[in-house]
Amino acid sequence: METPPRPLALLAALALALPLGVLPLHAASAASESAPDGHIPLATLREATLDVPAWPADDVQGPSGPLRFHDGSVPIPHRAVPDGRPPYGESVIILSVAYGDVDHDGAEETIVVLGCLIEGGSKQIVAYDRDTAGHIVSLGRVAVTTGQVRDLRDDSVRVSDSGVVTARVADYQRCCDDRTPQTWQTRGYALRGGRFEQVSGPTRMPPNPHVTDTRISTGDLVLGQPTGGYRYGTVDVTVTHVGGTHPEKITLSFYPPAGLERTGDDWPAVTTEQDSFSVTVAAPAAGGSVTHTFAFRRPAASTGGDLSILLATVPQMGPALPWTVDATPTIRTGPSRP
Repeated sequence: METPPRPLALLAALALALPLGVLPLHAASAASESAPDGHIPLATLREATLDVPAWPADDVQGPSGPLRFHDGSVPIPHRAVPDGRPPYGESVIILSVAYGDVDHDGAEETIVVLGCLIEGGSKQIVAYDRDTAGHIVSLGRVAVTTGQVRDLRDDSVRVSDSGVVTARVADYQRCCDDRTPQTWQTRGYALRGGRFEQVSGPTRMPPNPHVTDTRISTGDLVLGQPTGGYRYGTVDVTVTHVGGTHPEKITLSFYPPAGLERTGDDWPAVTTEQDSFSVTVAAPAAGGSVTHTFAFRRPAASTGGDLSILLATVPQMGPALPWTVDATPTIRTGPSRP
């Protein structure tokens, strides 16, 4: 008398007889039961240690690696950065959560939108799962605000039945009262070979006529030896058009400390405000740079401090990278220029 086939052997034989990708319902249920439960409630995430990928080099910076969240955030100690470099955020925050089976193991995973923010900032979408011991582990970064993508809509993340993560992304990040028009696209990402790749939607952003990448950089304001009770000196201000829409003109606004005043006859027409003054000059050529030299004086007894300078475009456009449109040259004493 033949021995009846064992249930596992029968299941294996049945699976071989079926078309590729088709399993009996009870087989799929068994796979789901054996896979770790990666559906992590928001309340758990808000008090968990999460492995956060590195923040992009061209956006707001913050800590990465294993971070312990409390009430959904991780505070960031203040850190000064040089002019023209992305600032550090004030905190890393869990912005939203979605769920779906992205690794095709029959169980859901958790898709988290994280922000490293300081009046706007970096955002990234990260997939998390649990291992067989129940620990929260990262499956990798799905998408991030870098290059042409500058913003992610927090509540737009969805996971399709096929495991594709879709999100709305934009070419510009607004901050505060900014109303610069944004271009939004829906892009899809899927886990391929252990990492997420874009599998649907546009791969490039069209030019935005309301956004420019026009930057400012300066040297120090060096004031020379006392002459007639004052120290005199100049500061070089370089304006560079890197890309995006080319402006017609540039407005430079100066915020001097007490006692520092402009001098000389080479200044363009000046508009004076209560705590600042500004000049409007021609923009550099598209893709080019131009350097302006501005003269100042200050009572000889005054020392130290700095001079804040802010760049705006005419017509007014949003800055592609907001930390590149202001500079703060240090005021120091030194030998007089010949």
